[in-house]
Amino acid sequence: MKRPARTAILAAALALSLTAAAAPPPGSAAASPWSASALWDTWPSARVSGPDPWALKHAGLRAALDLLQARQPGLFVVEQEGVSSEGRKIPLLRLGSGPTGVLLWSQMHGDEPTATSALLDVLSWLGARRGNAAVEQLLSRLTIRIIPMLNPDGAERTQRRTAEEIDINRDALRLSTPEGRFLKSVRDRTKPVAGYNLHNQGPNVAAGKGGEQVAISLLSVPGDEALSETEGTRRTKRLAAIVNSLVTPIAPGRVARYDMDYTARAFGDSMTRWGTPTLLIETGGWAGPDEAARLVRLNFVALLGSLAALADGSVDQVDVADYARIPLNTRDSLCALVVRGTRLATGRGLPPFTADLSFAVPGPFAGEAPRRREPGIVEVGDLAHLRGLAELDATKLLAIPWPATEAPEEWTELQATLDSRGLVDASEARLLAAVRALGEAAVARSGFAGPVLLYREGVDGKLTLAGAIIRGRVVGEGLTPPLPSAPAK
Repeated sequence: MKRPARTAILAAALALSLTAAAAPPPGSAAASPWSASALWDTWPSARVSGPDPWALKHAGLRAALDLLQARQPGLFVVEQEGVSSEGRKIPLLRLGSGPTGVLLWSQMHGDEPTATSALLDVLSWLGARRGNAAVEQLLSRLTIRIIPMLNPDGAERTQRRTAEEIDINRDALRLSTPEGRFLKSVRDRTKPVAGYNLHNQGPNVAAGKGGEQVAISLLSVPGDEALSETEGTRRTKRLAAIVNSLVTPIAPGRVARYDMDYTARAFGDSMTRWGTPTLLIETGGWAGPDEAARLVRLNFVALLGSLAALADGSVDQVDVADYARIPLNTRDSLCALVVRGTRLATGRGLPPFTADLSFAVPGPFAGEAPRRREPGIVEVGDLAHLRGLAELDATKLLAIPWPATEAPEEWTELQATLDSRGLVDASEARLLAAVRALGEAAVARSGFAGPVLLYREGVDGKLTLAGAIIRGRVVGEGLTPPLPSAPAK
C-alpha cells in the first residue's frame, strides 16, 4: 500500500458500486447507528481497506494505520509491538477507556485477511464519528485492543503458517513462536473479558444440510473437554446470536455455527480456558461479483454491531437459546462448478458414458489442507449430493477432456488450435478417435487440470464445439451457467 490515499479513493469508488447491488431494502435503516442497515449503508464512506484483502501486507497495514492516525489523531494508540520471527513489528492498538476490556486479533493465519481489512474500516468509521453520543458511549465503556495482523510473515507469503512453518493456532501450550508468545502476553497483561478470534474458512461450506453458501461462521469457543457452559461462554453465545441477527437480514441463510470441538493447544480454546471467553468468527464465501468486498463489509457490520451490544449491555438481554438455532456448518456439499449429466469420453478408448463432473477453483486461502495449485476436476460420477456455486446442464453435450499440454488456456486460442486439427466441427467417431489417441493424458479424473471440451449436435451429422471448461470456468456462447437460484432442499 505505497499510495494509501489513492487506494482509499479507488476502494471508495468500488464500495459505492456495491451499495445498489447488495444494500438492504429501502426504508430498512433504523435510527440507531448500530443497526445492521445503518452500518451497511455507511461502510462505503468509512472504507479505507483496498479492493483485495490478500494484497494487504505488513507494509500496507502500517501505511494504513499511519493514515488513520493522521486523519483521526488520538483515536487509538499503538500500545505495544511484538516482533515476528523475521523481525516485522506486530502492533497492538488500544482505543477507548472503559472498564470492559475486549481483545480482537486477526490474521493469525497469514492467508486469512478479510477481518484485517474490516478492522481498518471499523477504526475509520469510529474516528469519523467521535463526538457522536453513541460512539462516545462505546469508547467510554469499552477498552478495545486490536492486533490486526498477528502473522505478518505468513501474510507476506499468503500462507497459513509463520516463517518457522508453525501454525500459531496450535501453539498456545508450547508457545514456540514469538507471535504466539506476544498474543499470550497481551492477554495475560490486559485480562480482557471477551475475545474475538477472526479467521477465514473454506468457501465451499453450506449453512445446514442443503443450505446456502456460508458467509459467516460463528462459535462460542469452549474452554474444556467437557464443553462446559459458563457465564463467559453464555456471553459469547449471546454475542454470536447478535452477529447472526445483524448479518442475516443482509445475507439471508448465510450464517452458520462452526464445528464444535475442544483443542487444548488452540488459542481460541485456551483464551476461554485462561479467562477470556472467545467468539470465533470465520469468514467463508459469498459467490458473485465483488465477493471479497461484500465479505469485508459483513465483517464490518458484525464487529461494530456486536461491540455496541457489549458496550450498552444489550448483549445480556439476548436469549442464549438463539445460539443453538443457528444451523451448523455442513462441509463437502458445495463446490465451485458441477457439470450435470454429460456424455463423457476419455482417452482410454471406452465408449461415452453418463457422468457428472465437479471442479475446484483454488483461491488464495488454503486452510489446513494441502493447497490445490491448479483448478481442475475433483470428482467424476453421480454427484447428486453436491451443489455447485455454478452449475451447467450438460445432458445434451459430449464432454472430452483435453490435456493441458495440447491446448492453450485462452478460449479463442483453443478454438483456433482445434480448428487447425479439424476438430471444431467433426463426427463423433473422429472426436472419439482423437481423444483415444491421447491415452492416459486425456482421462477425466481427480486432479485433471486441462480443458474439458463440450460439443453439441451440429449439422450434417457432425458435432460442433460449443464451449469448454477452462481452469474450472465455463466458456463458450450460451454456456455460462448462472448461480443456483436456490439451495436444494
